[in-house]
Amino acid sequence: MALTMDMDAKKVELLVRAALLDDAANVNERLGALLAEINVHDDESVWVTLDMDLWPEEKLSPAVEAIAKMLWLEIEWEATEGTFPFAWPGVGEHAANTVEYLKLVLEAYGGQKPKPDR
Repeated sequence: MALTMDMDAKKVELLVRAALLDDAANVNERLGALLAEINVHDDESVWVTLDMDLWPEEKLSPAVEAIAKMLWLEIEWEATEGTFPFAWPGVGEHAANTVEYLKLVLEAYGGQKPKPDR
């Protein structure tokens, strides 16, 4: 019995997000990949909206393009701004990992203890 590949919008979104993470060069870009708005349309296209404070507007994602080609999908790119979760969005470009990134963010906030959002 042959397997049937079911590829729904959620699976496409997951693959596109994973591909963005593959191409992320620093913490900012990984956050951008995680926060990206990915919309799969019935007309065989995928819209990817990235915050330009996290993912450089001119940066392409070869992994996303490869995934799209394998799935016979057209990728449309958009940029937005203002979804960054902390002040000083550029800090993540100088951090090798998330722990180092949070240390830099906490230093930038003057050592304030993070307050829970309630």
